[in-house]
Amino acid sequence: MRNSKRHLFYGMLGIYTMLLTACSTTKALVVLLPEEDGTLGSVAIGEGDRPTILNAPLTAAKIDARGRVKQEVISQAELERIFGPALAAQPPKAISFILYFEEGRTKVMPDSQSILEALFDEVARRKAVEVQITGHTDRLGSVADNDRLSVERAQAVREMLIQRGLRSGLIRAVGRGEREPLVPTPDEQSEPRNRRVEVIVR
Repeated sequence: MRNSKRHLFYGMLGIYTMLLTACSTTKALVVLLPEEDGTLGSVAIGEGDRPTILNAPLTAAKIDARGRVKQEVISQAELERIFGPALAAQPPKAISFILYFEEGRTKVMPDSQSILEALFDEVARRKAVEVQITGHTDRLGSVADNDRLSVERAQAVREMLIQRGLRSGLIRAVGRGEREPLVPTPDEQSEPRNRRVEVIVR
C-alpha cells in the first residue's frame, strides 16, 4: 500500500477489523480524511498497475478476505459510528501563536499580551502537550547578534511556560535570527512584524 500526505485510520484498525469481520465480509476498511489545514492528499490501495485510489473526503476502501477492494463514499455518521472511539482518543489539533517583541529586546509587546495569555490557557487546557518555540528578528544589527537575540526571545517564552508549570523537557526553543522574515526587507531596516516568536502547541 502506497500513500502520500493524508490522515489514514488504517494502522489503528485492529479492533475495528474484528468487529467488521463479525458482521460482514469486509476484513479491513480504509477511510481518507482531510489534513488538519483542510488540504487533501491521496492513498493508493493494492499492488500492480491498477490500485484503488482514494482522493476525495470520506472515500473508503473496503477490503474483503480475498484482498478484493471495493471503493465507496461513507457518511460522516458512519465514520463516527465506526471510528468514534479512535477519533475521540486523538490529541487536539496543533495550534499556533505569534508574539511580537520590542526592538532589540526580549520583552513582549503590549499588543501581544492577550496572545500570550491565550498561549498559557491553551497549554494548561491540554492533558498532554509539546511546545515548539522559534524566535525571529528583523534585519537591524549583525547576523550574529540577531541569532543570539532570536534565541533569547525563544528562551524568554520558554521560561514563562516553565514558570506556569510546564516541564522543561516538553519545550523546544530555537532561534532563526533574521533568516525567516514574515516581511522581506533590506538590511538594517526595522520591521516590527519580523521581531517575533512563533509557538506551536501540540
